[in-house]
Amino acid sequence: MRGICGYELDLGVYALGRMTGPEAADLRAHLPRCASCQAELTVLQGVVRVLARTRGSAGRGSRSGASARRLSGACAASRGPEPSR
Repeated sequence: MRGICGYELDLGVYALGRMTGPEAADLRAHLPRCASCQAELTVLQGVVRVLARTRGSAGRGSRSGASARRLSGACAASRGPEPSR
């Protein structure tokens, strides 16, 4: 997040549905006034949806070899092959 409104770190928690009480109410009141936070929240909600869909496949093994490198499949794919030692 590039904004300086002070809510940047809260957006991920909010997108996961883990923010409650006055903090959540403050963020909900802030969102209509901050285009930057609206855009970032939209992106984070998309990530949450993808993660929710992949949760069921966690025990099937990695197709990318990422588990051997302790990385997510997306990170492993963008990183490329691990260098030789």
